[in-house]
Amino acid sequence: MNTRWLIENADIPIKRILTQDPQNDDKLLENYEVQYWLSLMKQRSDNNDIHRIHGSHVIRFENILGKCAILGLSRKIPEFNRYMQLVLDFLNKHVGRREQEGLSFGKIYSNFDYETVLSCFLPMLGCGDDPAIQYITDKRIRILYDFTKQKRYDVYVDGSKGGKKEWQKHIIDPVLYADGNIALPAAHDYILFAGMYDRLNTEKRYMVETIVDRLFDNRYSDIRRNYGYFYVPGGSYNVKAVIYKMHFPNLEEENPEDRDLSDLIFSCFVLSHFETARKSDRFRIAIKCLERYKTENNRYVFPKPMITEKKDSCVIFGGHMNVGENKRSKLYSEILSTFWMDRILSN
Repeated sequence: MNTRWLIENADIPIKRILTQDPQNDDKLLENYEVQYWLSLMKQRSDNNDIHRIHGSHVIRFENILGKCAILGLSRKIPEFNRYMQLVLDFLNKHVGRREQEGLSFGKIYSNFDYETVLSCFLPMLGCGDDPAIQYITDKRIRILYDFTKQKRYDVYVDGSKGGKKEWQKHIIDPVLYADGNIALPAAHDYILFAGMYDRLNTEKRYMVETIVDRLFDNRYSDIRRNYGYFYVPGGSYNVKAVIYKMHFPNLEEENPEDRDLSDLIFSCFVLSHFETARKSDRFRIAIKCLERYKTENNRYVFPKPMITEKKDSCVIFGGHMNVGENKRSKLYSEILSTFWMDRILSN
């Protein structure tokens, strides 16, 4: 590991993450990138704005919360905790609500956006003990385990009755969301479980590992990146894409030079929390691929697309990989690459 070198050369966010020294909190809040994302959090809190959760824009909650987690912010920091209270208060009220009757896209989004997406990064932000987060985690584990233990990979039905012609082959079986809860594991579910893993008992860890194991079956590759289209007749629109699956390339069969690997590092980081993933051939091959970028000093320099920081891109797709470093620094790529690789290997 390169902990000492990173502490000596990295900016405050990485130092704070590695040392876990709260005496660095004031300096952490002075970091330019931290200030930017914290200001977005403050804006949402000041405006009491809980909407705009899911999507690629920087103002979306999934990116604000995800980036804050990457930067090492925590509920233990009083200023950040104040802004977080809006989210936690909403979630605790939301999980106690009365369920809508019938099926609608509104009900699906109420469960997915306002629960899974909104909560997925919160355990990494120090909120794993919150009752709403624990409730959502237990709920998703139960729903996803009941589905994944069936080892079902054919998730599509005849869609000739609705939707555009090019969508009809990829209409998701309505049985998998009949009550408004999506039974298919989304990328956000794996992030939630990664953050909560240390808090899970033996039984729930087994269930999560079963859910993770699904990723490494070759049949999983036949499922579309966005799974496909949900079909709910009777509204202003009846077909819509809602979720993305956890994407993890099979680098044994695919040439790394021939594909976009912008999400590889973040996916490896999330999956490194799970024993099933770490022991899989596909994960080991991915690590071997990353080892090609090791320097003579046993540090790493990944290609820029693998550690990108790009406005209006998704954290879950590896679009916000900077951890408070100055992009003009000569060590920028080496620090980020080494930091992320060390985090992956340390799990």
